[in-house]
This record gives sequence, structure tokens and C-alpha cells, in this order.
Amino acid sequence: MQSTIFRFKAATTQESMNNAVRVLSGIDGVGTVTPSIVRNEVNVQFDATRASPQRLQAALDEAGYGVVTGNTGGCGGGGGGCSCS
Repeated sequence: MQSTIFRFKAATTQESMNNAVRVLSGIDGVGTVTPSIVRNEVNVQFDATRASPQRLQAALDEAGYGVVTGNTGGCGGGGGGCSCS
């Protein structure tokens, strides 16, 4: 499994965050979607043979979410605060 974090460009509500989780969870290959309303982001674990960060971002774009480009790595991003590097 790989993971990627998508940060939303604008502040999101709990309802909006829940909808983003539903959008991402409906994609084949997506395992766990962990939202953080405090950080205004979602952490998505996915099977790289069935899904890609580009596909995940496209789904968010299609649903009307403005996101900062995902940060992909095996440990939740590999940077920007990742403590396992």
C-alpha cells in the first residue's frame, strides 16, 4: 500500500470532509481514507496497482474540491513532518 495526502485549498466543513472521504472511498484500489479537519487534509492509502495519486486527485477535482498536489510515499508522504525518514 502507498499513501498520499491531499490538502484542500480552502477550509472545509465536516460535511464537506465526509463527502470527500466518500468520493475517495468509492475508487477501486483505495483502502483507508483518514480525514483531518484540523489540518484540512485527507490521507489516502491505496493499492498502486489499481489506483494512482493522479486518479485520486482527478476524482476530487471532479467533485469540486480544490486540492494542493498530493504528497506520496510509503510512510504517509515521506516529508513535511514525516517522522520515519
